[in-house]
Amino acid sequence: MSNADKGLSVVDLTVAYNGVPAVRGISLEVPAGQAIGLIGPNGAGKSSTLLSIMGAIPRGGTVLVDGVDVAGLPPEKVVRKGVSLVPEGRHVFADLTVMDNLRLGAVGRRDKSGYAEALENVLTMFPILSEFSARQAGLLSGGQQQQLAIGRSLMADPDVLMLDEPSLGLSPTAVDTVFEALDVIRGLGKAVLVVEQRAEFTIAFCNRTYVLHDGEITLTLKPEDANNVDVLTQAYFG
Repeated sequence: MSNADKGLSVVDLTVAYNGVPAVRGISLEVPAGQAIGLIGPNGAGKSSTLLSIMGAIPRGGTVLVDGVDVAGLPPEKVVRKGVSLVPEGRHVFADLTVMDNLRLGAVGRRDKSGYAEALENVLTMFPILSEFSARQAGLLSGGQQQQLAIGRSLMADPDVLMLDEPSLGLSPTAVDTVFEALDVIRGLGKAVLVVEQRAEFTIAFCNRTYVLHDGEITLTLKPEDANNVDVLTQAYFG
């Protein structure tokens, strides 16, 4: 497989709820080793895009993971094809320990033999998870839970990591910790797709950022656009 085939490729993706379009034939590329942003106003279709890629809601169009079409696969099989989603709100298993949450993340691994190495890598990336490994996940702070949610997703050994609003409700310090980890993750050759409300921050961090408005991609931005007020205004207000 060539490097051009690695990562996530979405072509003419459509999503509708009760016949009402939510995503209108969008196409985007998330190459291996890059972080790609997806921003836009509330109701633009960002979360629907992630959920449809995961197979959690019906969709039309083509979704390729490392060149393989995952059309029609349920979420658990999409995970086994190399895609993990960190959902909005984190959704850790609050009554289970940190370590048990991480173990559950490994259920979808394609290579079971790599479990110990994956766990070591996650605990090195997020030392707080090692420190609190026996603590119930529900007792962690919001930032610590987000680190756990990302770590749990990494335990599945994804080629593509998607995150829905990873900075939501976090302190500035926790946001920095999360995005420093995402920088490391893309440096490991993962394809990272980030849905965020923090437009300027996301544009500056990501290799490329798509603007979604009313279910359609209206702009594609580069990091140098992050401080361009006119561009940001156009992105959200047209």
